[in-house]
Amino acid sequence: MAATSGDEPRLVRYDTPSAFLRAALPFDTWHMNIALGTSLQFFVEVGDAKAQPGQPRLWVAVWTGDELDIVLVRTSTMVTLCTPKHSSSLSPEWLAPRMKLLANSLHSLISSGAQPAMTSVTGATLLTSAFTPLYAAISGISPDGPAILDTLHTHCPRDRVNLHPPPLPEGHAIYVVEPGDTNALSHLAKLVQEFRAHHSGPGAYITLEQAAQYAEVGIRFREFMVYSIRDAEGKEEYAGYVRDGRIISKHAAIRNVFTLPSYRRQGIAQALTQAAVVRLLSEPNRMNHVLAKLLPAGAETAIDDAQIFAEKSNLSAQGIYSRVGYGFPVGEWDEEDGKSWEDCVELGYPGNTGH
Repeated sequence: MAATSGDEPRLVRYDTPSAFLRAALPFDTWHMNIALGTSLQFFVEVGDAKAQPGQPRLWVAVWTGDELDIVLVRTSTMVTLCTPKHSSSLSPEWLAPRMKLLANSLHSLISSGAQPAMTSVTGATLLTSAFTPLYAAISGISPDGPAILDTLHTHCPRDRVNLHPPPLPEGHAIYVVEPGDTNALSHLAKLVQEFRAHHSGPGAYITLEQAAQYAEVGIRFREFMVYSIRDAEGKEEYAGYVRDGRIISKHAAIRNVFTLPSYRRQGIAQALTQAAVVRLLSEPNRMNHVLAKLLPAGAETAIDDAQIFAEKSNLSAQGIYSRVGYGFPVGEWDEEDGKSWEDCVELGYPGNTGH
């Protein structure tokens, strides 16, 4: 909807994640999953108290009339930018005044000490490219060095995936790691540690204890599925795992897919991805009890779409996910406001040590 002269963009800052979610959830598109899903998870895990000065908690939105234009969210020192529409459908002339509102607001909060300095900004490349020069003009601070992460973001609608669990060889199984399963936790922690070891950067390595703590959080919310292989004697080994999350009213995400190097090129990553997507689209929404507090009575909460990111350079992963039903360039389709994928980036600011 085009803005009229009396319908200028305005900035709204929300004191709590619940206030932000009540306003923004009606604009739940696949482009908004990072902002909405992260905020809902924060609401569940941390609570709804107002942020104290210096805490990296911020929910800001730009509106034009009753339309949500852009959001800026942070639940850590990273800043996330999202818009309900495909970024390629937004003109530089439309973006500039809205990004200026966000840049001015963020700089004011950081300068006053109400917010800590940001270590990175992430979002669709067209959004970050519009934001960073405006923020630099106000603050004198620009992104530091090359991009931390170049990714493609896409989604898998219900009508593009086979909703039957993937067929598996005898002795192979995919199952959810349930809370209280200490044996599964110990095996999963080793996989998580291995997964992190395959990521570059000084912050990649974690101890086994840290990996277990990370895994425990996901297990509590039943986010992990593991690929189990049993030999003739019944000995079990985990070949890989998949973690979902960022579950909101219509969308959810596949957050990690990992297969041990010794088990790669056997179809395990594709099977894990499909199993996770089928589960998300088939089971009742795990966030129903929380969403009931945030959405109007009787609002539909069936998940009909699952998002995923892949590094631009990882063509193998893009091919695997495309075979499940995801819309990476290799299997893209046209949508009302753009392609089935979106170019995304994370840019570091001074003080960022990488992932």
